[in-house]
Amino acid sequence: MKIGISCFGVGLGQAGGVQVYLRNLLRALARHDFSKNEYVLIAFPGGGRPDTPDHRFSVVELRWPSGRPVSNWRTRLMKLGLPGLSDPFSAQIDALALDLVHYPGTRMQEFALRTPVVLTFFDMQEEFFPAFFPVRERFGRLLAKRRAVSRARTVIAPSRFTAAALEKRYRTPREKIACIPAGVGPEFSPFGAPGERERLCARYGLPTGQFVFFPANPWPHKNHERLLRAVRRLSEKLGSAVPVVCTGRLEGERRSVGALAAAAGLDASQVLDIGFVDSAQMPALFRAAWVVAFPTLFEGFGLPVIEAMASGCPVACSDVPPLKEIGGHAAHYFDPTCEEAIAEGLAGVWQDRALRSALIERGLDRAREFGWDRIVPAILEAYERTARSG
Repeated sequence: MKIGISCFGVGLGQAGGVQVYLRNLLRALARHDFSKNEYVLIAFPGGGRPDTPDHRFSVVELRWPSGRPVSNWRTRLMKLGLPGLSDPFSAQIDALALDLVHYPGTRMQEFALRTPVVLTFFDMQEEFFPAFFPVRERFGRLLAKRRAVSRARTVIAPSRFTAAALEKRYRTPREKIACIPAGVGPEFSPFGAPGERERLCARYGLPTGQFVFFPANPWPHKNHERLLRAVRRLSEKLGSAVPVVCTGRLEGERRSVGALAAAAGLDASQVLDIGFVDSAQMPALFRAAWVVAFPTLFEGFGLPVIEAMASGCPVACSDVPPLKEIGGHAAHYFDPTCEEAIAEGLAGVWQDRALRSALIERGLDRAREFGWDRIVPAILEAYERTARSG
């Protein structure tokens, strides 16, 4: 097969979840697809040029038909996929003579495509927490996502929760949905290089002792404020400050972890926000942490939970359905809407060495189920089914 993969946004932000999934998907296909499939990486104007993992991957850069970008308002309308408004790229993609094109980031904007489409759909947070979005953004998300799902021949849902939400909220036929989780790469393991922690501490100024690690951009649903108030409770209970390390800062993000920490009553020295961290450093950060906290109010999947487990770090996280689905018995759960429950959940993993040992052992076993070697065959099957349907 000749398979196209949309790489829209590969150069935007600095490493959002969708960008991580795209990068890992390309590497995994190169490593675990043993067929003669050919991959064409589709780069959009201003969106960055993707790296090619091996000789079977090529890059095609699309162009604005006029040679210059259209106006900002028209670009926004195209992203919404409004009826009657043609997009400038569908014909260019169709001319590539692909068997299918995979959009890995929940949305697409080429609604005039004749080429069969596979869409990986991560979440519909705006359906569950509309108050987290301005009206215009919420409307744009709703319209763009529903149209993308309707246009796709196959929709990959990373969790049963997301698959069920697609059926219920979007009326997506069950036979159109393939439930295939995101994978975790071999770089996430409990074995680090000698001196790794010391180098990491020197580079980022990390605490030399135990710390809570929260890898998430400070969006409202990630629930930083309650976590930080829970850490204040835990610190008061223990009689000593519990350090917190946060990562994540995408392009244009205005919320500040420092401001949230101050509002929670924590001393500025207790919370370290190191912002964007290169992906190559993330496994070491997981290995250095005493516990990974993930108090999110909503997820379509929850990749950091699996990455932490694969790295040998115990996880205390929300009891929201997707996290319980992927974490199984390998995580310590709490109610993310109650700061006291979060504090108790963290305290258990922070203090109870027997619990920690059990979570680490179970987590390593659980993470193996999300190896890309198990996931790529399911993705290839979805590709084949989609190509046949065309």
